[in-house]
Amino acid sequence: ADKISLYGVKQKIIQWYWCGVFGEQYGSANETRFAMDLPDVVQWVESGPDPRTVRDASFAPTRLLSLQSRLAAAYKGLTALLMKNGSKDFISGTPVDLNTYFNNAIDIHHVFPRAWCESKMLPREKWNSVVNKAPLAAGTNRFISGDAPSEYLARIQKNKQVTTANLDDFLMSHVIPVDALRSDDFDIFILRRASALLGLIETATGKVVSGRDSEETLKAFGGTLT
Repeated sequence: ADKISLYGVKQKIIQWYWCGVFGEQYGSANETRFAMDLPDVVQWVESGPDPRTVRDASFAPTRLLSLQSRLAAAYKGLTALLMKNGSKDFISGTPVDLNTYFNNAIDIHHVFPRAWCESKMLPREKWNSVVNKAPLAAGTNRFISGDAPSEYLARIQKNKQVTTANLDDFLMSHVIPVDALRSDDFDIFILRRASALLGLIETATGKVVSGRDSEETLKAFGGTLT
């Protein structure tokens, strides 16, 4: 119990947690997996081998596109990682953390609005995936409306008195590729944001995401995620 406060031990527990989330190994039989993991994790803390949840964890780049709703643990996990990364609301600049999440009606909203994507007949598996979503206040989402990003970003700057530099900072806190968003370049946005999200997953799990330049990734995304 005393060891849990040690930095190195704490980092191992955190790594094990994220490997469980993004390895998606905790399904319906949670109790069984946890029972198997517990002795492994205890040994790992005592400098033993990696527990199976860490050892077996892998995340396929194409999984990002199938993360379409909050039912998936990895979907919620990415939202949590963005909050941990210091994500800020597009208008207020307020950090989206546990406090603001519950007090400011934070939800996961489309960065390229649904109406705009549908008007351009863009593929739903891309625009409705976690790659095109960010935790934002409900009021911010209403202000964004269904307009092109270049339009709503200009409106935020004018009507809400947010400078270009500050808005860019807010966007980057969500690992959003600013140039692609400001130029309404959906395809480049998807490629760069997907790559950045994979980077967050790699940092959290301590494991390299393989297949960033695989044929499957190329086919699904229209480019590599390197």
